[in-house]
Amino acid sequence: MKRSDYKHYVKNVAVPTVVYGAITGVFVGTLVYFFKIVADWLVEKSTDIYTFVSANPAFVPLLLLGLVVLAVIESLLQKWSPETRGGGIPRSEGVLRGLLTFRWLRTGIAVIVNSFISFFAGLPLGTEGPSVLFGTAIGAGTSNLPLSHNSWRRYIMTGGASAGFAVATNAPLTGIIFALEEAHKRFTPMIWLMAFSSVGFASATSYLWSLLLGKSVSPLFGFGHGADATLVPMPNMTIDMIWVVLLLGIAVGVLACLFNLTIAKAGHFFDNKLSPKFNQTMRLIVVFLIVGIVGLFCVDALYGGHGMLVNVYGDHSYTLGMLVVLLVLKFFLISLCSSTGATGGMFIPMLAVGGLLGGIMGKLFIMMGMSADYYPLVVVMAMSTFMGASTRAPLTAVVFVAECTWQFTNLFYVAVTVFVAALICEVLRIEPLYDVVMERMIEKQNHGKTKKILNIDMVAQAGSFAIGKSVRDIIWPANTKVNDIEEDDTHQHSMDDDGEKKIFIGDKLNIIVQTFDEQVTLSELQDILGKQPELKTE
Repeated sequence: MKRSDYKHYVKNVAVPTVVYGAITGVFVGTLVYFFKIVADWLVEKSTDIYTFVSANPAFVPLLLLGLVVLAVIESLLQKWSPETRGGGIPRSEGVLRGLLTFRWLRTGIAVIVNSFISFFAGLPLGTEGPSVLFGTAIGAGTSNLPLSHNSWRRYIMTGGASAGFAVATNAPLTGIIFALEEAHKRFTPMIWLMAFSSVGFASATSYLWSLLLGKSVSPLFGFGHGADATLVPMPNMTIDMIWVVLLLGIAVGVLACLFNLTIAKAGHFFDNKLSPKFNQTMRLIVVFLIVGIVGLFCVDALYGGHGMLVNVYGDHSYTLGMLVVLLVLKFFLISLCSSTGATGGMFIPMLAVGGLLGGIMGKLFIMMGMSADYYPLVVVMAMSTFMGASTRAPLTAVVFVAECTWQFTNLFYVAVTVFVAALICEVLRIEPLYDVVMERMIEKQNHGKTKKILNIDMVAQAGSFAIGKSVRDIIWPANTKVNDIEEDDTHQHSMDDDGEKKIFIGDKLNIIVQTFDEQVTLSELQDILGKQPELKTE
């Protein structure tokens, strides 16, 4: 690297990613940390209420009335901020890829309040989705600070999203992988640097708050860790147990396919069949009441599932029949909440569904001759595999196992299980869960709009964001392809399908882009390549 190139890289890539990542990470680390504390407190108080009402049926009408009031409040907030409907991760992914828009301050406020309402009502939704969307909103706010270039906005939001995920799950490495494999579905140095910087500062900030408040720092579930003496460390699996791995992968793959199909069909049903007669307020009232009724008889089926998973893993108090009942209830309630647009995350609930299946399969494997010592491992493998197969993020799933257990053994067998389950979903052509939910959001946002395909010639201007950066390192507007680059000094043409070519001053780019809003897209392209003296589109 030439000295001039090195200085340009440090000034225009390294320093901004560290500075923006640090600011975003500190904000996200602090706010999401206290968001989790309040959420846990609400879940605890909600559990006490359900337990009390179950023992005192005279208070059932009061409980149901309270749930109706909570549902109405959440629906009003969703009218004020429609971006908070549904899962926070699909919404964030759409925003980060340029497919969805949102108002960052309004969304950030509404997603926190609505999440608190959902948790207090007992909805089987988690904190990680709202944390990711909240982190994305914080990133958008950070990008508005002085000296920030418009083209850095989606990078900074990516850092905020990955930091929110990392703090919510106590899994920083998974948060970084999440930004690459799931949020953008591509690996580039600039995205990696921004995610690493934001997650690093957010995790450090969260850790410091734990020290200041005297709280212990442990993995998400504490599986196999000394924080809970009742938990038994996972044994090392051997190759003669491969039959367990294969059967588990098949079972999880089939359930992941069914889960994704159910949510897709239910979403289509609510949006297209019941939409005219069944508005959002009525949907939420029905969902909150159903959750309340289920909670009176089986409170373990409510909430995200963190405590339930620890119980499934750590002891054998759940019988096979109880595990089946919990799986059916969780499956039904999560699908209902997701399809009707209740605010909350689906990451931990997906882990709960997978963990329950793992508990069932573990007990069946014991009947088939497997040592009971492997039962906890089967639960953890099924938990992460279900998430990886459903979202089609296998690397995230494998890394998550190591981080949620703080153990690095058995990763090969985890990878095999994830591969088998994901392969089944691919063969059956089941769309990834977050993509299904995101497509519904995109359809609603662009309803009635006309899609345009633009063919544009643009010149890289001096001082523009793109100068010195590779094509693949730039977060272009959604559905953009750099079709051809004509170098200013040699006038040579390059298709650059691999995106490795760097852009220099005076290079002429032929860009093809598909968009619903021509003016917004052209503005984004000029933020990247500089103001164009002449701009012609075809």
